[in-house]
Amino acid sequence: MRTRRWAVLIGLGAVLLAVVLAGVWPQTPGGFRSTVETSVQDAVSAVGTARLAGQTALRGRAFGAYESTVLDDARKSVATAISDIVDLQVPDETSRQSRDQVLPLLQDSARLIGDLGTGLDEDDRAGASAAVDGLGTVGEKLTTALEGLR
Repeated sequence: MRTRRWAVLIGLGAVLLAVVLAGVWPQTPGGFRSTVETSVQDAVSAVGTARLAGQTALRGRAFGAYESTVLDDARKSVATAISDIVDLQVPDETSRQSRDQVLPLLQDSARLIGDLGTGLDEDDRAGASAAVDGLGTVGEKLTTALEGLR
């Protein structure tokens, strides 16, 4: 009976050690690049969706609840993309350059999605339109960055 308990405790200890080591294991350049690529891909989709929702709303063809839900989802997706990159240890100079290239674009995306939501909520067509245009520009830059990561 005691032998079985010790075996279970040792097994649990090994599992816990593996979990802890996985959490603090240094990030590899390939792993970092993969995370950045996935994050940028998610942001490209979110920016495109937000832009399309903004264009549709400006044409008067969408309901407020729909716009709000779409923009909330897009905002969350971009916020997750930012945090996924920021939370990682940067393993080398090339990774640092990738991070430094995409983070400002992701931050612009988040700002523009917020501006679009505010413009639509306040019936500020000029503000919403400027945000839609900005999302088009930042979406193109994100797409270019994504192509460079592949």
